[in-house]
Amino acid sequence: MTTLISRRGFLLATTMAAMAASSFGAYAQSAKTAPKEALQKINLLLDWKALPTYAGFFLAREMGAFERRGLDVSFGEVQGAIPAAEMIGEGKKYWIGSSSGMATAIGRSRGLPIKSLAVYYRKTPTAIFTRTEDRIAHPRDLYGKKIGLVKGSITNEEFKAMLDLNRIDASKITQVEVNWDPWALLEKKVDALIDYEEMTPAELLSEGRRLLLLRLSDFGVRTYSLNLIVNDTAWADPEKRAIAQKVVEAVQEGYSLVNERPADAAARFSTLFPRLAPNYIDRSMAVVSQQLNPPPVGVQTRRGWQDTINTLSSLGLLAKPITVDDVAIFDN
Repeated sequence: MTTLISRRGFLLATTMAAMAASSFGAYAQSAKTAPKEALQKINLLLDWKALPTYAGFFLAREMGAFERRGLDVSFGEVQGAIPAAEMIGEGKKYWIGSSSGMATAIGRSRGLPIKSLAVYYRKTPTAIFTRTEDRIAHPRDLYGKKIGLVKGSITNEEFKAMLDLNRIDASKITQVEVNWDPWALLEKKVDALIDYEEMTPAELLSEGRRLLLLRLSDFGVRTYSLNLIVNDTAWADPEKRAIAQKVVEAVQEGYSLVNERPADAAARFSTLFPRLAPNYIDRSMAVVSQQLNPPPVGVQTRRGWQDTINTLSSLGLLAKPITVDDVAIFDN
């Protein structure tokens, strides 16, 4: 724009060609040396590691979606949706980031000052995975078996929900505390583990291991999952609210790429994280693409949140009654 204006001025001032050329040259040189407008720095918390689940966030940065909106985004990590909700509720280092619908609603019922800005997974991606030879294809097949659970993970609440919804007696299943890795299953210390389908199960399947998957959403656990949440106090601040709205838009760009062109998204993600096996990224990204809400990605609805709240309330997982407006922001 500035170059076009200068040229017009040059053409109009034909009697002062030398002076115009000199002025333009000086202006161009100053434009080269002038610093770019400073980007707003923001720390965004992710509730797990840099895996394809969070590709929308990383691709948004790689594609320049944050920078185009004047943001310089850095990511932090925490182990689990519940700890993420708690840290964002504190609002100290992090006031915006990812969590899960279930963790958001449970946290809100416990008094955490958080609300959801966008929902990316309309249903839980959590799956119980087992060795094929053990023939565990239904929740009742877990009777007499050992299942490994990770302390503090939201998947524990989802597992309890599945048992209750299918009237499974939890006392007939041995629950064993395990670490965030598949070794307990591979070494046959447990008969089953539980995780997001695109995480450990996808990794093992990409290695050629034979698994059976029990998707919790197929057995009644239909709650909102991966989402973007914000601290209440931050949202009340006009400057941070504007930043949060830009984050929503940018991340939507990233996840739209995953939703529409998962192979391209996988290729881009692989360049960002070459330590991850390409076969795993391809398989995992395909699962993420299927889990995402239909376009426009990230849209949350009152009905979806009401269904989530109703499910959690019926299972006694809410500390106190909450409403849809307590847990989500719809006009952002």
